[in-house]
Amino acid sequence: MNHDRIDSVATALAGIGYDGIVAFDRAEPEFGTIEKLFEEFDSDDYVQLLVVLATTQDYQLNGDAQRFWNEFEQTALTYDTLTSKQTVREILGDFMDADVNARLNQQKRDRLLCLFESDFDEWFLDNHQQATPEVVWKELADGLNTDMTAKTVALSMKVYDNAHLIQHGEYREFPPDIPIPCDLQVKRVSRTSGVTTDDDTERVLQVWNEVMDATSEQLGRHVSIFRIDSIVWQAGQIIGEHEPDARAARNALVEHFEDVGLANNEASPLARELTAEM
Repeated sequence: MNHDRIDSVATALAGIGYDGIVAFDRAEPEFGTIEKLFEEFDSDDYVQLLVVLATTQDYQLNGDAQRFWNEFEQTALTYDTLTSKQTVREILGDFMDADVNARLNQQKRDRLLCLFESDFDEWFLDNHQQATPEVVWKELADGLNTDMTAKTVALSMKVYDNAHLIQHGEYREFPPDIPIPCDLQVKRVSRTSGVTTDDDTERVLQVWNEVMDATSEQLGRHVSIFRIDSIVWQAGQIIGEHEPDARAARNALVEHFEDVGLANNEASPLARELTAEM
């Protein structure tokens, strides 16, 4: 863990402001799909259930996350209504036939069956509005026979959080010590930013929590690790396309950050800090 690098990355993040940080959620692959589903289906609870369950299958893709959510949207929009848990199950069953889910397809089908047999969908529809996000998180993990730190469970809760933002203009109240989906992109940016060279998942998560705390302190308000994850994940995709060319990666990062809505004097320092050890 490199505390100097943690402080430098946190300073760059704080430099884009809270609104700048939140803007990255709107650039996440699932965000436009969730917006579209809310527009098409007048059934908020069912849309939230559908996207949470779909996210549990967002792994080992035959393509990338953008393709995953595009194909999921296309599948869902072949249905005229979404007013029952049976329809949710049918959409997900059809989605399992999509090319993007070709890898480990039977495993993915088995995971969905596990969730259905646990009646998580029925529990969610009956309880999620009054349950705390932590309780929903635990119920989802239990339905998959895994723990709350599992990557796709954490990612599903991030999507659940973003769905609430889309519908209500604010995030859910998650506790500060939640895990982020620690994948290749997060570990890549951990290395290129210099915050840690350790590839251990637990250590990587610990380091990004340090970044979150330092960013929150500088901004004077809590910034969820989910928000940090959106920035890191998007940066990791771009850096991965350009490694080991640091200059090309920085230029591409700045271009993406400006597309998200940052000014150049905010985008450039952030791009520089996220590639400082590249």
